[in-house]
Amino acid sequence: MKERKEAVIRTLMFLLFLFVILGVNVARHYDRTFYACGPADFFSLDRGSYEVLIDTREPAAESCRIYYETNGQERILIEEVVKSGVGGRFGVELPSNIRNDSVRAVLLDASGTELPQIDVMRITRILPVRQTAVYLVLCLGISLLLFRWFGGGRLSCLLTGFVSVALLPLYPVFCAAPGQIMILIVTCMSLLFLADRKAGISRESIVRYVFFLALSLAALYFCTESSPLYARNPWDDTSIYYSIGRGITQGYVPYRDMFDHKGPVVFFLYALGYLFTPDRFYGIYLLESFCFSGVLYVVYKIYRLYFEQNMAQVLTIVSMIFLLDGTFLVYGGSCEEFTMVIYAVILYGYLSYFSGKKEYTGHFMVLAGILCGLSFWMKFNMTVCLLVLVGMMFLHRLFSGRNIIRDVLLFAGGVAGVSVPVVGYFLCKDSVGYLKNGYFDANLAYADVKTLGETFAALGQNVLLAVTDNPGISLVVAVGILGFLISSRYIRNVLGKIGLVMAFGVLTGSTYISYAFLYYYCLVAVFAVLGIIIIAGILTDRGRRWNIGMGTAFGLALPGLCLLLVFNQNYREAAVFSENFTLCDVCEKEMENASGRQEKTLLLYRNHRAQMMTFADVKPAARYYFAPNISKHIPEINEEQDRYIHEGIAEFVLVDHAEIYPSLVEWGLYQYDQILDWQQGRESVQLYRLKR
Repeated sequence: MKERKEAVIRTLMFLLFLFVILGVNVARHYDRTFYACGPADFFSLDRGSYEVLIDTREPAAESCRIYYETNGQERILIEEVVKSGVGGRFGVELPSNIRNDSVRAVLLDASGTELPQIDVMRITRILPVRQTAVYLVLCLGISLLLFRWFGGGRLSCLLTGFVSVALLPLYPVFCAAPGQIMILIVTCMSLLFLADRKAGISRESIVRYVFFLALSLAALYFCTESSPLYARNPWDDTSIYYSIGRGITQGYVPYRDMFDHKGPVVFFLYALGYLFTPDRFYGIYLLESFCFSGVLYVVYKIYRLYFEQNMAQVLTIVSMIFLLDGTFLVYGGSCEEFTMVIYAVILYGYLSYFSGKKEYTGHFMVLAGILCGLSFWMKFNMTVCLLVLVGMMFLHRLFSGRNIIRDVLLFAGGVAGVSVPVVGYFLCKDSVGYLKNGYFDANLAYADVKTLGETFAALGQNVLLAVTDNPGISLVVAVGILGFLISSRYIRNVLGKIGLVMAFGVLTGSTYISYAFLYYYCLVAVFAVLGIIIIAGILTDRGRRWNIGMGTAFGLALPGLCLLLVFNQNYREAAVFSENFTLCDVCEKEMENASGRQEKTLLLYRNHRAQMMTFADVKPAARYYFAPNISKHIPEINEEQDRYIHEGIAEFVLVDHAEIYPSLVEWGLYQYDQILDWQQGRESVQLYRLKR
């Protein structure tokens, strides 16, 4: 009877999975035929790929042009050749929705005059039928494999359910890059098998991690704008990382061929994401999900130092809501977001050591060295806090009469394990000088030099701004730091208390000494775990009769996701809810039409609207293809961009407020034709194309 019940549950899981995926495709179905369609017939279209079929008997017909209206301007969406009696068939890609009934199609004769009508026009959305069929077979196969590997039972059913939940947001990613995602899924399943059969990891731990991974994929599907729910991530920083990461896969070398001042590790991460799903941000969404699932798992391990298993799982769900707050996650994909898992691991090692719950091991010091190396080569100021935590562990062992030489060597070996490949890459590319110039010299130039008084004033102002932006989490963080400092329940050693406060103080100082960007708070938010521990400890002391069952955390997952949407509202900008083309979409279509869909080089003159660099087939015009924030500190950047204009190096040039550069036309812009003048509120953007 029990086995039959489990079989029914598994079957219902797969049927629900099938229903959701097929329902998504049915909702996206679009097949519409227009008869005697004239120039005054308007309609709307949603984001996606379409096939357009034209049939006409008009002998003068030479081409079909589809228009759309945005920002009060009618622009060309696509133009294709059409012949009388033969018609035409072509595809069109819509990066965003056009819902203002402004789409119209017209026939043109050889002189470009609009003809009265199109006899028949059929527009059909291209749905991923083949990919969907393969994916459903793959999911069924995974379910059967899990049953064979893990057998029946409650844990096996839970594992199947969590895998099914994780596979739902993966569906559009699979449709975009089936080969790569197939390899990724097979690799993950193999690791799952090895963890169970070879590594000796308990099935409870496997189920728990799969639960956290499924939770991460579901939560970040809404919370990061790198996911398939969105047209593309609109953040300039992530667009810069993406463009350089893509460039690495195409032979470009960071700093030498494409300049930015962030560390090389973030570019390598984005290169990996690009390899997962070319020409989309979906691979970054996967990397964010894997990192955040690691954060949740490590946070669970931190809670297990002080609470029983079921309570720790519940607190982990609560932490998810805090750690994915939209006020500091922003659009998703920042260096700080990827570093959250590093902070969580080092903090876990620190707390487990000073609480006396875990033995200090050489393996941890190697891991700490690797993680600090990754942090250093992503943003070196993020590493200071980690070094304080690790350094206090060294100091405590030294005061305890232990020999720390071996530990220091193991830690240094971990750092070298990251640094040698990074530096080796630039050595092989003969670009170590560019690495020094782009990462170290540029960041030092970026730091504002102030007097001591000005520095403390700026620090105080920036910290106050961060606190007012995140008042609730700041309160939880403050409770945690004070609670761990005052109470001996969690850390008895005075040196451990001092080290924790010092690390947090150093993090705050090194982070907010010059600026107060929203995403800086990602690292501060990790310390909210301490506050949750203190608050949960007080509540459990007052409510000892509370009985938290094994399924409580699983039951809280859905309400937790719903509550998360209250605090992180990125989904309001989702592509499915967007109204019409943005400036980015318009620029993409203008460049596509002007270049004949060939590779095109782009220069972002005196601006960093790097979202324009995320289009397929767009290449950087030169090393300084955009103007980063540090351009005011490094005159070479603006001088080089002027030279690019003068020499006509770029095929396309995007300028913000061209009117404020009166000499630009005489200097070199006369070689270009203006193909777009976007005026909206205070926004003024001009797009130019090199004359042929």
